[in-house]
Amino acid sequence: MEGGNPLLSPQAGTIIWTAITFVALLVFLRLVAWKPVLGLLEEREKTIKGSLDDARKAREEAEKHFAESREAMKKARLEISAVIERGQKEAQRLRQEMLDKAQRDAEEMRRHGLEEIEREKRAAVGEIRRAAVDLAVAAAGRIVQSSMDEASQRRLASEFIASIGEGTRKS
Repeated sequence: MEGGNPLLSPQAGTIIWTAITFVALLVFLRLVAWKPVLGLLEEREKTIKGSLDDARKAREEAEKHFAESREAMKKARLEISAVIERGQKEAQRLRQEMLDKAQRDAEEMRRHGLEEIEREKRAAVGEIRRAAVDLAVAAAGRIVQSSMDEASQRRLASEFIASIGEGTRKS
């Protein structure tokens, strides 16, 4: 095979020199480039592990905050319902107080009205008695035409009216 490409035909010298060059290159790369590449790979691995740990911690912290937020919301709902319940109870209490006050006021007004009616009744009865006494005195004065003076006639008529008033009260 003469005249062919010398790189394509296997020759012992070329194979040995290629192997020696390859081994030398491996040794050189191991000494010069392999350690820094491995160091970079280890550093990258540590960075990735750190990032994963940070992400895990962040996720755990987020879950913790989420649980705390959920608890806070549950607590807030309970507090709100308690406030609403207290407000409803307070409104019911105020309503009852207002009803009680209105009933007391109505009862007081009724009592005052009855007292006023009773006063007016007494005044009217007194007025009627005085009018009756005057009429009785006038009538007695005309009928009797006697020597009784007007004061005696009034006294007699008042006693008569009083006895009539006591008789109606006993009935």
